[in-house]
Amino acid sequence: MKNKSAIFSKVPSSAIFFILVAVFFIKVIIYFLVKGNFINIGLGGGSDANYYHAYAIGTINIELNIWPVMLRYINSLGFYSREIISYFLFFLNIAIIPILTVTLTGLTLRNHQKYYLSIFLIAFIYPTLFYFTFDIYRDVFMVFSFLLGCLVVKKSLCNSSSLFFVLYLGIAIAIGVFLLKLRPYLGYAFLLSLLLWKIRFSKKRILFLGIVYFLVLFAANYIGLLNELTEYRSGFEESEGGSTLGLNFSNPIMFIPNFILSFLGQMLGLYVTNPFSILLLFVETLPFFFMLVFIIKNIKLADNFIRFLIIFFVLYASVWLIGNDNLGTAVRLRMYNYLVVYISFFYILRLKHNNRNNMS
Repeated sequence: MKNKSAIFSKVPSSAIFFILVAVFFIKVIIYFLVKGNFINIGLGGGSDANYYHAYAIGTINIELNIWPVMLRYINSLGFYSREIISYFLFFLNIAIIPILTVTLTGLTLRNHQKYYLSIFLIAFIYPTLFYFTFDIYRDVFMVFSFLLGCLVVKKSLCNSSSLFFVLYLGIAIAIGVFLLKLRPYLGYAFLLSLLLWKIRFSKKRILFLGIVYFLVLFAANYIGLLNELTEYRSGFEESEGGSTLGLNFSNPIMFIPNFILSFLGQMLGLYVTNPFSILLLFVETLPFFFMLVFIIKNIKLADNFIRFLIIFFVLYASVWLIGNDNLGTAVRLRMYNYLVVYISFFYILRLKHNNRNNMS
């Protein structure tokens, strides 16, 4: 892990750029092959795009989140098209989301060319996010909204002016409320992280906080505060066995071991069920794991913004790792955790790079 940044340094920028261009054309080809029904790609976990479309055109009136409400409003203005919305999400995926991701790291093409192209490529490739551009799923728009919220948070926490701090913080809170309406626990984790970002980390403190974290989770589950999550999870038991871990959180004594197994199976994707999950393991999870270890080893470099991201990572993961037991759904829920780690890794690389330059 000592020379993790050297891995990127050894790869020529021209090679990264070539891969980026190649992936762009591959994604465009795959996108239109899927849209034309020439190939079919599935992640499992069900499809809710048909529900969103039905709500948008007024066939049903069951409101589950704000995304279909937005689509219906667009339809009321006469601008709604299922295909056009899908193309818009594809545009967010191939352009806006990678740009936002790079911007959050603080890297610049001029000063950190290889790192800049590397994180852009990682965000650009991300297979799971690409999958949700094939129809009018809310996931791509949620990722866009989340990253936009993180950008506002960064401007707030890294701003020396108290006036702009308050201004950006107010905008961040508004985005957090909007995220609540898109996915409640995503918004909850985002907003609560705005309250806890002052918690400082060190290697010793991480061990202490980790013990406290598990004790709090255990106690919360023991007294029934997590009943709603565990009961929701139990609903997955009726799903096909191959798509679930089958962990039972009803036994308080086994809560912590089951939580760890849920982390290994869902967050790290170690419960492989099909060839596509193997692809995700190598393309998404392995970089995530090594970057997470790197972040922990260099936790002393975490500033206000990185602390916010780390706290969000823990709070958000705590909810869905307990409440979800569908492996197909897990890959869409963990996107925010993965992106947070990707961003934090390259953010810290930039800090280390700048420190080396200042010392030389």
